Amino acid sequence: MSRRVLYPLSTWITWALLLPLALMALGFAVVATTDVHTLLFDNPHLWWLGGAGPLAGLLALYGVARRRRALERFTSAELAPLLAGRISPSRQALRTSLVVIAILMIVAAVIGPRWGMHLEKQKVHGVDIVVALDVSRSMLAEDIEPNRLERAKRVIRQQLTERAVFQHAHRLALVAFAGSTSLKAPLTTDHMSFRSKLEAVKVGSAPRGGTAIAEAIRAATDLFAKSPQEASKIILLFTDGEDHEGGPVEAAKTAFEKHDIRTFTIGVGDPARTVGVQVPAREDDTRKPLLYDGQIVFSKLDVAGLQLIADAGGGRFAAIHELHRLVDAIAGMRKVELTTEERFRHKPRYQWFLAVALVLLGLETMISERRSSVADLPQRVWQQEAT
Repeated sequence: MSRRVLYPLSTWITWALLLPLALMALGFAVVATTDVHTLLFDNPHLWWLGGAGPLAGLLALYGVARRRRALERFTSAELAPLLAGRISPSRQALRTSLVVIAILMIVAAVIGPRWGMHLEKQKVHGVDIVVALDVSRSMLAEDIEPNRLERAKRVIRQQLTERAVFQHAHRLALVAFAGSTSLKAPLTTDHMSFRSKLEAVKVGSAPRGGTAIAEAIRAATDLFAKSPQEASKIILLFTDGEDHEGGPVEAAKTAFEKHDIRTFTIGVGDPARTVGVQVPAREDDTRKPLLYDGQIVFSKLDVAGLQLIADAGGGRFAAIHELHRLVDAIAGMRKVELTTEERFRHKPRYQWFLAVALVLLGLETMISERRSSVADLPQRVWQQEAT
């Protein structure tokens, strides 16, 4: 019995490598030709785990190569059949193929494909939060990188939509303000929609220039009109503190005392700077300074003013890099049922792939590597001579 008979490479390559690769190619083709709105994945970033299947096949082929080399040491026509004569090469390769394909099915389950729609009712328990974001021209100042507005948007995204304590809970709203306010997103649990609206915000998103913090607080207060009375209601005010209209302390105090709405102020700027920083005239040309009556405009974070607003509004002040502390405090506040939402969602289908993997692994354990018939066994030399 030769090594080519016992471990035929063509059979092993076909079953352990080419067949799993063909299934992977078929899967990629299905994904590529399917409408992105009808096929979603829970963990698309884990696609690279699909390499575990071909890797397992390559390891199996490596083991076959080692066995073939070991078999070369037994050149006796009598000894080789005694050692491996009852082994079926095709069954060995089939068992390995089932394991490799099962690995691919498990990876598919981990990636979490979803297709088909179903209506889901979801009770939302959490805190109502209105994010009021300053979009005045002073937010282009670069005392923090890349500038105040972009840093604020980045931190809001990281702390309010990406952290685990805020996922699938809490309603968020977005108000952009300068000299007037502009509602960008009402209170919603759809954090993906909130993020898309946030990314679109820029200087000029509010219809009038300047900075009117009091008006922003009043606009945010109006958004809580339909919130449950017992709900925790929070205004997160992201600004450098410069105010041109007056009255922000009174507005925060009124919101707290009459509506139980707490105002937290987040200072967007460098609190360590003792002098102001130059304000760019344009977002796309930061080298040209903004002029007013022929004088260069400078901006400085007003920590004291923001602290007064927070104290009057029953909240706290934090610098932009300390927002995580406020988020932790908000996450620990009283949570009530805010609303019941009905949404069409894609049905999870990971269980199908997991079931296929379990069936394949079960079949692998049931298939014997031994030949099914004694007549199929290789004969020794003396047996061949007898016949």
